[in-house]
Amino acid sequence: MSSWERLQDRLVRLLGNSKEGRAPLVAGMLHRDSSEATSYWLQLVVSIGIATLGLSVGSTAVIIGAMLVAPLMGPIVGLAMGLATGSPFLVLRSAGRIGLSVVVAVGGAAAITLALPFHELNAEITARASPTILDLATAAFCALAGVYASLRPGSETAATAAGTSIGISLVPPLCASGFGLGTMTWTVAGGAMLLFVTNLVAIVVVGSASFFVAGFGRVDVKVLEASALAEEQGLTSRLPSRVTPHGSSRRGWVPSFAS
Repeated sequence: MSSWERLQDRLVRLLGNSKEGRAPLVAGMLHRDSSEATSYWLQLVVSIGIATLGLSVGSTAVIIGAMLVAPLMGPIVGLAMGLATGSPFLVLRSAGRIGLSVVVAVGGAAAITLALPFHELNAEITARASPTILDLATAAFCALAGVYASLRPGSETAATAAGTSIGISLVPPLCASGFGLGTMTWTVAGGAMLLFVTNLVAIVVVGSASFFVAGFGRVDVKVLEASALAEEQGLTSRLPSRVTPHGSSRRGWVPSFAS
């Protein structure tokens, strides 16, 4: 074992996990079932409604509530893990879920905005239409908190996860972008989307680098992917091996976006 690998093992222990715990953590991110998908999309829809209404009335407390409910940090951390471990399955599925979530959030917020009898810009909306370098720095530190929460399973991470949800702005800027789309205020729509993309990139870059430094690049993801695919239910498990070149186990990620 090299000195670099020993350093990685020491770091992952300091963060509350172990070198033996890397593979189960990655396996947990690879495995998804129908109940998890239902919970995710229900939380997302609820958070979209709360955030859009909170932005419309300019209520900071309501927007914070939406941040706590929003589940978007999960697939983003999954994307960072996929990049760190070199797992195409995890990268593609996480990216697909993120992309679909963005469409649902912006479209849902635009629909709610059109249904409201008032469309006045307020400080909460305009604040999310002008991202700054401080937003990027905040997202980077929240990414570290998200990595820490992922590495320390258990109830003790609840406070960390809640703090991360409040600190990072994910669903509110998407809803602000939807507000701009619904009212055809393009500066708001574009600025808020830029804020979300800034936060997304910061979390993925810092998160993937952190997971790599913690030694997750040494996990044998091919074996874990094969095991996860063997447990997939429905359409994913019935896809023929010719879907991918040479009968690779990396298949079936498209139906997993919403499952």
